[in-house]
Amino acid sequence: TKAQLAVWATGEPDLKQWDQSLQSHFSVVALENDTLIGFGDIDQTGYLDRLFVHADYQRRGVATAICHQLEQAVAGRIVTHASITARPFFESRGYQVVREQQVARQGILLTNFVMEKNG
Repeated sequence: TKAQLAVWATGEPDLKQWDQSLQSHFSVVALENDTLIGFGDIDQTGYLDRLFVHADYQRRGVATAICHQLEQAVAGRIVTHASITARPFFESRGYQVVREQQVARQGILLTNFVMEKNG
């Protein structure tokens, strides 16, 4: 819903927190010319934290390429919290749903799925 999108992507990220997180994780960016079109990161425990591709570049293999690099960076089990729209992508890569969960942000519930893949 529009309300869910508004609380999920507020447009006001905590840049210091994002910087610290991305620098402490293995992070990958995808560029086309000088334009950032996607990024992702994974921590040392195998938690795939973020995987985003700009809407104008989806369905071109960008997420697949980023995810492949992230998966190669760790050994063993990989866990992610996938959105409803991301779930089929991760299932196509061999991830399985562990559980569905509701996450509250600013009083709005968001559904996502804890998913894992054994490497």
